[in-house]
Amino acid sequence: MNIELEMKFSINNHKDFEAKVLALGFEFIKEKKQSDYYYSPAHKSFAGTKKYYLRVRQQGDGSAIFAFHDVIDDLKTEELEVDVSDFVVFSEILKKLDCHLDCLVQKDRRIYRNDNFEITIDQVKDLGSFIELEYAGSEVGDSLVQQYFNELITKLGLNREDLVAGVGYPDLLMDKIQYGRN
Repeated sequence: MNIELEMKFSINNHKDFEAKVLALGFEFIKEKKQSDYYYSPAHKSFAGTKKYYLRVRQQGDGSAIFAFHDVIDDLKTEELEVDVSDFVVFSEILKKLDCHLDCLVQKDRRIYRNDNFEITIDQVKDLGSFIELEYAGSEVGDSLVQQYFNELITKLGLNREDLVAGVGYPDLLMDKIQYGRN
């Protein structure tokens, strides 16, 4: 089990933010395409709960990562993840268990790191551009982590009104499809 501490912001110009991230001393790690399939089990719909996520992330090599996320609050998420060697077979297993696909999130992701943070800049199909700030430092108190976040938000020039709090990409995508919201 892993506890993830992250904040996500909607951004307009991802190139401007890439330059700012590099100027702050972050190192570019890699770029990758991800296809995230979000499911609900037969006994309970996770779609729209903004609390539970059952995801299969398809990797480029045919493998996958199967994950269950339980959102604790706007900053913390409990994650349980396991590697899956065959995406196609695992997807068939989920179908046979009567899990149904809620949505598919496709994104191009660029990842940057420094000592305490990982920053990802995502281009999400049908949603736009986002920047995620994830604390990856050693365990410290919540107030100190929040201070780190605040400093990084200021240095990057992010606007608090662009904070995407309490929802993930599947929520945003399903909301857009259902209600036609931008």
